[in-house]
Amino acid sequence: MMLKKRILSIAISLTVLLAAVLSLCACAPETQKDLNTYMVYYTNQKANDIIYKEQVIEGAEHMEQLALVKELLNLMFTQDEEDTTYYTVKPENVELNGIFAKDGLITLDFNSNYDRMTNVQKIIFRASVVSTLCQVPGVTGIAFTVEQNPITYSNGEPIGTMTKDSFVNVLLSEEGMLKQETDLTIYFANQTKDKLVPALYRFTIDNSNTSMEEYILTRLLSGPEEAEYERTMASGVTLNSVATADHVCYVNFGPDFLEQEQPVSDELMIASIVNSLCQLTYVHSVRFLIDGEPAGMLHGTMDLSGAFTRDNSYIQ
Repeated sequence: MMLKKRILSIAISLTVLLAAVLSLCACAPETQKDLNTYMVYYTNQKANDIIYKEQVIEGAEHMEQLALVKELLNLMFTQDEEDTTYYTVKPENVELNGIFAKDGLITLDFNSNYDRMTNVQKIIFRASVVSTLCQVPGVTGIAFTVEQNPITYSNGEPIGTMTKDSFVNVLLSEEGMLKQETDLTIYFANQTKDKLVPALYRFTIDNSNTSMEEYILTRLLSGPEEAEYERTMASGVTLNSVATADHVCYVNFGPDFLEQEQPVSDELMIASIVNSLCQLTYVHSVRFLIDGEPAGMLHGTMDLSGAFTRDNSYIQ
């Protein structure tokens, strides 16, 4: 309970820091200061970020694996009513039905209220639980079930076992410890507004709690600094949040996104967002959400309910 540390974002990752991230997120106890100290993950008051604090569990090094898992989950899921910093990631109506351990795989079975959480809530929930339990010696992966049925993505595809690689983009940073710069390509429109052109921007990772995904989207909303480029999105669109999990970037806009009057075609605008985000090595596809729920039709004509991948045909 001694030191508060903060995740810069559920969505931050950087190729040049991959080795450091892997060591921080590994399903092994090397991130612990001693065998009785664990980093237990919570969310903030707005439930849009993950924070953790070190918890000392007396006698943890001598506990059976399943007993230690139960103790960590109890710490995660119990809300201290007087604590205004750390909030449990588990909604009150989501119940843990059972815990099963076999050959290093921990399976957690929840009641049907798990499915009532928004996609953003589920991502934060899964990342927090996996990051906490993967510190337990001998744990190689975590699986979730709902009423004994494996959880799935919105398209019905099973999520399966989650490991350190599922959340390699969760980058932990001790205050004042990390500062790294990288170049990011933002795809704006050309002057005829029929193709995308790349613009290079310098992004600095520090303690500002801004992820590369958020920076990319904010830059697209702000528009280009250079006169030879044209914006692809309307400036007043609301960006609620952005999070990446299992190589899928979930972009959560407000309802105004679907009715905005952007200066380019719907297809070119979506391509500018997707191509800009998919330059990140850990982002393989993009899904659009509106207030946390799968997006429907853009301007009533373009279906946004599926996953979008990079399409170079739009680039000049």
